[in-house]
Amino acid sequence: MSTILFWSPIKGASGSSSLAAAIAITIGNLYRGRLLLTHLGRRYTGIESGLPIQEYGMDDPTLQLQEGGWDAAARLVLRGTLSKENIRNYTTPVLEHTLDVLEGTSTFGAAPPLLSPGLVRAVIDTANQYYDLTLIDAGSGAGWGAVQHEACARAKLAVLSLTQNMRELDAYFESVSPLSTYSSLPLLIVLGKYDVHSQVNETNIRRRYGYKGALYTVPYSTGFMDAWNRRDVIGHVQREVRSGKEQHRKLFMPVGWAQSIRHISKAILEAAESDLRLKALERGA
Repeated sequence: MSTILFWSPIKGASGSSSLAAAIAITIGNLYRGRLLLTHLGRRYTGIESGLPIQEYGMDDPTLQLQEGGWDAAARLVLRGTLSKENIRNYTTPVLEHTLDVLEGTSTFGAAPPLLSPGLVRAVIDTANQYYDLTLIDAGSGAGWGAVQHEACARAKLAVLSLTQNMRELDAYFESVSPLSTYSSLPLLIVLGKYDVHSQVNETNIRRRYGYKGALYTVPYSTGFMDAWNRRDVIGHVQREVRSGKEQHRKLFMPVGWAQSIRHISKAILEAAESDLRLKALERGA
């Protein structure tokens, strides 16, 4: 029904991919609905880096023809057979009956299928017929191609990842962003690896750049990053966001990682005008 775009102008370790994965898993655990998580890069990169998706060696014979992901979707689009009835068959389920992942393009072969605006448009439109929410990691870096623009044009909300690095903040707020083309697209900014004790805090950032839009923070989490490296993000996020422990934090204590992710997930659903409903677990029933 709705497409959410995740992106960062900071090339590299901006945390945009890990944020997209954490949000998708959180929504999948706390809300009822069918979700699709995907990205516009190569297999085993981006969001896939923290998920338990098997990575094969270059000499593996199963790589002759990828049976799922964007490669398979491209073949179906070319044949005109991709539909809401079969799109899920070419994804990898990571949360049963809730969250599927459409893997990136193949890194092997002489001519791997490349994404095109037409392909991205067809896949997103088809996904939105079956899934309640499609979350797309559009990567990082200021240089956008036609594929990123096509994904953004079909999005209902853009989630922008930044850090407290002043040079990077200056570069974003004082230059023309690719998102500027989509002035009517709602924007939600997330400051990752947030240090509440830094002078470059939320209040000062708003004051310096005159920013009055949606701005959220996520503190650095050693546990989450360790889980990412172990490809155990699903289990870690499930334990953290469903435990409810942080709801009982003491007054004036900084908001923890899990509570921040829950808060942002809710804000994203509200901004995208999603009709997903909380599960009984979240309501305390």
